[in-house]
Parts: sequence; structure tokens; C-alpha cells
Amino acid sequence: MNGPERNVVRLALCLLVLGIVMRYLPWGLPSIETFEVGDALIVSADTLAQNSGVNASPESIVSKNDSVGREKHSKTHKSAPKVTLPIHINTATVEEICALKGVGPKLAEKIIAVREAQGPFKSGADLQKVPGIGKKKLENMISGVNFD
Repeated sequence: MNGPERNVVRLALCLLVLGIVMRYLPWGLPSIETFEVGDALIVSADTLAQNSGVNASPESIVSKNDSVGREKHSKTHKSAPKVTLPIHINTATVEEICALKGVGPKLAEKIIAVREAQGPFKSGADLQKVPGIGKKKLENMISGVNFD
């Protein structure tokens, strides 16, 4: 065996040992307690046993109408509004402006504040007067903005 072959064997052994350590030591990867499949909610045995106080099979299928299903679905996720680009920067809301590349809610609020204070934007130069928008950010945003 030459030098590079020995290095490959050493690497393989190190990865094997690392895999065994990750698999069998107590800090392993977190498990998914519940997930949806079609109309059913799959609940792990540990979660079901904790909620109902009964021994359960390895995985139980629970209807969404069951109490466990309702507890797990009590948090509803709000879907983000669909925004089509380019946006009209002079009439856009905070959510629409946040759809632009590199723009978060705070910057969107600053854009609206400047728009209300100084009037509608006529070009990229006007938009660059907003604190937090430099040349780079303007270049990223400009393709999704309409100034009419």
C-alpha cells in the first residue's frame, strides 16, 4: 500500500468510528414527533404515550379530529401572500416590499416612511436616499421594482 491508499483507509476508519459514535451515544439526532401524511397525522409512540398515558404501538395513525391531532395542530401557520414582481414601489405594502431580494421588514418600513415623507420615487437614485440602501442593495432590488 502506498501513501495515498493509507490515507484513504485512515479516512474510512475515522468516518466509521464517527458514525458509530453518533449512532450510539445519547446525544444523537432529534426525532420527529409528528408529521402529516395525507389526511392522517403520524404520532410517535413516545408522544402518544405522554399525551394519553397508555402504551402505544411504535407508530400510531391519529385522525386530525382526535384530541392529540388537535393539540398538535393548534398552531396554524400563516402562508405568506403571493407577490408578483416587479412591484409598484410607490403603492406597495410592507409585505410586498419584503419580497424584494435583500429587503426585510425594517428596511421596507423605512422605504414606506421615506415615500410618505418625500413623495413617490421616480428612479433608483430616489430609492437610494433611503437609509440602508446602497449601490449593491439597489442593484439587487432594482430588477423587481417598477417606478410608475
